[in-house]
Amino acid sequence: MEREILSIKQKRLTAAAHLHKFLAFAQQLNAAVAIYRLPNESKIQILCDLSGAKNINDLNLEDLSSGFLMHPFQINIDKIVHFNADILAQIDLEISTTSTDKLVSVEWRKSPTEEIEEKIDKASRFDFTLLSRDQFTLSTSSSDYIKMVEQSIEHIKREKFYKVVPSKVKSIDHKNDINIGQAFVEACRKYPNAFVNLTFSAKTGLWFGASPETLIEEQKGGYFKTMALAGTQSKSVKSIADTTWTQKEIEEQAFVSRYIINCFKKIRLREFDEIGPKTIQAGNLLHLKTTFKVNTSTTNFPELGSVMLKLLHPTSAVCGMPKEAALDFLTKQEKHNRSYFSGFLGPVHSEGLSHLFVNLRCCQISNHSVTFYAGAGITEDSKPEKEWEETEMKCQVLSDIIFGN
Repeated sequence: MEREILSIKQKRLTAAAHLHKFLAFAQQLNAAVAIYRLPNESKIQILCDLSGAKNINDLNLEDLSSGFLMHPFQINIDKIVHFNADILAQIDLEISTTSTDKLVSVEWRKSPTEEIEEKIDKASRFDFTLLSRDQFTLSTSSSDYIKMVEQSIEHIKREKFYKVVPSKVKSIDHKNDINIGQAFVEACRKYPNAFVNLTFSAKTGLWFGASPETLIEEQKGGYFKTMALAGTQSKSVKSIADTTWTQKEIEEQAFVSRYIINCFKKIRLREFDEIGPKTIQAGNLLHLKTTFKVNTSTTNFPELGSVMLKLLHPTSAVCGMPKEAALDFLTKQEKHNRSYFSGFLGPVHSEGLSHLFVNLRCCQISNHSVTFYAGAGITEDSKPEKEWEETEMKCQVLSDIIFGN
């Protein structure tokens, strides 16, 4: 029997309008939704959990059903949350011609019932006023952050740790008129190499990000990958091949690579490929990246992904080294809760692939403000004022997109 209404699958709307429908649907039915675009792909993936997602106490990738994972910076403060893949859809942006006003249609990968599809179709407005208030409202001041960097350097000189990554928050008020769907599409266009993500649930709130860093990528029975990403500078008119790095930035990146190799040593894994370091571009920023790859088809280690997640997180790129001493310092010095910033997130067991990213270049949107998060890697050669400027550049990545600057 043919439907009397034109379904969302048949409707051609802007990608932003489709995304707002899924967000509004999740908000109205207390469901959870994860919207994401993998690096260098043209398709936006949409995943809905009709139960609203569930909390997980102990993470074992092998035990999870296909879905989407959000892991906080510290599990003793915030919960690990898994979104089950009850509904799957995708929108093809054709990345070379992406524009925010292009009309596109939805393709179901795992279809909802007719009743649910009709509810998605009728949903239209995500209500920012229904979001909870911020956990904090004050932005980190430059003086407070510079003081924290100075204390970090002092601890490094006293050999308490070798590197630490203090973070800050920057809150900007909004008037409930943010076009978050359009911001998502614009981020896809502007940052083709990033993992662009937009998630909402009653358990986690509304988060938006464009992360440049893979934590792990695992294809069952195929391969395992992780990366070391550190060092930051603005993109100049020079080509990437002509980019030069300071000793401080090279050393910072080497710490992260060494940390990963030490994790491999702990589990006696000796067979891996190391590719890099090389300069990569993430929007208007440049970083140093080294990729590590393991051929799991010849390694009898089915739990490698879970084991490495527990060893790697939080990495020295977001916490410091040694991890325990750096984390203790940050817990005492930072005045804000990082929540899901510098945790990790991404799809799990999606057609045999789990791809989790460090939650960087991200923000949380509340009922009256957007809170941006950023950190900088501190070594003995760091300059406090320069580290503040780096965090400002990192916050600007998303604030320019959200507020249209």
